[in-house]
Amino acid sequence: MSNSLVQLWLYNDWANNLLIEKMKQDAERIPAGCLRLLSHIMNAQLIWLYRLNGEKPPVGVWDEHSLLTCEQYHQLASSGFTEKVYADECKIMETVNYANTKNEQFQNSFGDILLHVFNHGTYHRAQIALEMRRNGLDPINTDYISFVRT
Repeated sequence: MSNSLVQLWLYNDWANNLLIEKMKQDAERIPAGCLRLLSHIMNAQLIWLYRLNGEKPPVGVWDEHSLLTCEQYHQLASSGFTEKVYADECKIMETVNYANTKNEQFQNSFGDILLHVFNHGTYHRAQIALEMRRNGLDPINTDYISFVRT
């Protein structure tokens, strides 16, 4: 797979792990909205992973979970996406047929779906950081540049 997709996956995985650890440290003080958004990130990752596998996803897009379940879902998605991003380079352009949550049919390239998943996580991690700050917590830095500096 392209170096860029591998790098974005490694970043996404790193950022999710960092965020989960931060939320575990501050578990008593984490606002419910943060856990709801983390659940959404994990749900979306699983939904897309299952779509790429041609399977029915086991979660709904806005299902809410405990922090422990989010961590377990992240581990599941992490192993699945690790396999996907190291797939054959030809896979990037493959067309994936899938139904969205409204059962509407779509087709997108494998590579575009991966980019969407990684971008989606970044978007919602930023929302979590804002919610944490609004509630007097110091958010964790999950900027891409921080990842490449490690």
